[in-house]
Amino acid sequence: MSDNAAAFPPLILLTRPRAASAQFAEALHKALGPVAVSIAPLMEIVPQGDVPDLDVAAGLIFTSAAGVDVFAAKSARRDLPAWCVGARTAAAAAAIGLTAHSAEGDAEALVALLSHAAPRGRLVHLCGIHQRGDVAARLCAAGLQAVAAPIYDQRAVAPDAVFAAALSHPGPVIVPLFSPRSATLFAQAASHAPVMPVVLSDAVRAALPPAMAARAHVAAQPDAPAMIRAMAAVISPHSAA
Repeated sequence: MSDNAAAFPPLILLTRPRAASAQFAEALHKALGPVAVSIAPLMEIVPQGDVPDLDVAAGLIFTSAAGVDVFAAKSARRDLPAWCVGARTAAAAAAIGLTAHSAEGDAEALVALLSHAAPRGRLVHLCGIHQRGDVAARLCAAGLQAVAAPIYDQRAVAPDAVFAAALSHPGPVIVPLFSPRSATLFAQAASHAPVMPVVLSDAVRAALPPAMAARAHVAAQPDAPAMIRAMAAVISPHSAA
């Protein structure tokens, strides 16, 4: 970022898998107008293995829309309820024909929702290899039957020319980070970049190096709308400059 950064508009750098970044970019433009956005994924979703036998399953658990997409491509089952971490994941589940329930939050909220609902039978968490929140283990500790079944990998992608160009932007560079893994991958790719991170939670901020974590803004709630509101608050003083 140059000394004349105030003279240049902010740039939002999105590093999630391409499909998720494109969806978030659309939501950003709808909420914030014609903000500058650059998409440079540092992670890609790679299907892994098979969906486990669901004959004795009583329900499915999803903590990402990516999990829903991979499940949809691997299984024709649509008769099981889907317990989802948030609205976007629930919308993805409903779109493929599942009866979806949204926790409207994070893994903590999802565990609380399921603990309260106490569905009978075996719940299958269709997740990524790199998962957070220990959802299945925490549900078992609460007396429910749950098992984690990784069906995709969140594979790291090397930074490309678009990523490098975004870091060279002369104005503020705002980077939304939605998971500890995405924060770790970003820090590895740009540990000394003077960016302005906006993070989903304190756990995501904790995955950043100290100097970057000190600049991070934490969303008031662990969901996409709160992330957009936090980003709007970061952008506002620079837009007015």
